[in-house]
Amino acid sequence: MGFLSQSIKAQQYNPFYSHYGDFNANAQEKLFFRFENLNFSKNNEYSEPFADGYTLMGYLATPKVVYYPSSNLRIEAGIRLQKYTGLTDYSKKEAVFSIHYQASDKLALILGTLNQDDNHHLHEAIFEPERFFTDKAENGIQALYKSKIINFDTWINWEQFIFQNDPFQEVFTFGLTADFRLTNPESSHCLSIPVQALYTHKGGEIDSSDGMVQTIKNFGTGLVYSKTFENSWIRNFNADALSFHFSDNSSFKEFVFNKGKAFHFRMGAETKHSYIKLGYWMGNKFNSSRGAALFQSVSVIDNSHIEKRRDLLTAKYRIQKSISKGILLGGQVDCYYDLNSKSDYSFAASVFVRINGEFFLKNLPWN
Repeated sequence: MGFLSQSIKAQQYNPFYSHYGDFNANAQEKLFFRFENLNFSKNNEYSEPFADGYTLMGYLATPKVVYYPSSNLRIEAGIRLQKYTGLTDYSKKEAVFSIHYQASDKLALILGTLNQDDNHHLHEAIFEPERFFTDKAENGIQALYKSKIINFDTWINWEQFIFQNDPFQEVFTFGLTADFRLTNPESSHCLSIPVQALYTHKGGEIDSSDGMVQTIKNFGTGLVYSKTFENSWIRNFNADALSFHFSDNSSFKEFVFNKGKAFHFRMGAETKHSYIKLGYWMGNKFNSSRGAALFQSVSVIDNSHIEKRRDLLTAKYRIQKSISKGILLGGQVDCYYDLNSKSDYSFAASVFVRINGEFFLKNLPWN
């Protein structure tokens, strides 16, 4: 389960947002303690009117126990703690529990707390990356398939459960990401077709609220090319052309526009410790329910501010270094230049420490 294709990494990949442990088929009847932690400091210097500037600083810690009843089944249980610097208490404290069934070396089924590594590799216009450490854990059901030709991830994240006559609606998200490789898996050249879909739904039949049914759809696809290099300080060069679509099929419209589209053209390079990607975003009536605010046509802080056409120059630079086994230190700068606005420049600067550690405790016979 540790395989990650060149094309997925070429699209959008952040190693700091990756904690889910690889499945160990040789750990039958073994009990482990696992510790997952992300220390973050992210300063968003965003220009109005599309987004407010703010700073996020703190940590997300998840201690848990991991047990393998058999060679194809894993059970995890623990607690997820979200703490912002400057607050005396945790902002979120929630139990995490998952059952991971490894049906084959390629196919896995997860029930409970999901594998949300790198936000399922969703583009930031569809899913804001910092949601990885600001939102609560995803819970529901998930299927993963990974091979040299196809990478596939589909899930349902049930965000709000309702009982009979609850005064609020149920909320869930359905997502799908896939990557289809068109070239020989053994080749240093990789050409692939990515697919991304995210549907958010708010509704229900047994609640007592007067809220209207809302369904927001985002879909993306395109073409990705990457080239890996041996014995070179540049390890990878990549380019992609992606098309995105938005539709609001709600009975009560959340957005001004019912439909929209966007395009993102990017190219980048990767070295041993760094990554850079430059791009041009062109949006027309594009919105998303979970996406980054700077890519929207309707402002998230003032919905009366509308710009049908958005043109952005985008740049992303990340540097990282493994400072010990399972511990990654680094930082990232994201830049956005709005070609149509007087307040034209926004950026975010981040520092991260990611810790992933797993320790054997004891052999524990099942039944």
